[in-house]
Amino acid sequence: MSGYIRLRQICLVAPELEPVISDISEVMGLEVCYRDGNVAKYGLVNALLPVDTILLEVVTPFQPGTSAGRYIDRRN
Repeated sequence: MSGYIRLRQICLVAPELEPVISDISEVMGLEVCYRDGNVAKYGLVNALLPVDTILLEVVTPFQPGTSAGRYIDRRN
């Protein structure tokens, strides 16, 4: 299986989840296929959208001190 790399998932970080999911759904015609409650232990909420065989994930911090929150703070 050498010769190519398979991209399985792309993760985006957003300050607010629902407006971003709404925009992505409208522009790309995608629908949320899964929300993983297990990411709450990391202070995040998420939504996954299938793009052919790839998953597009959007995460949003809901508590301070997460790496996603620090990334948002750095990028303004």
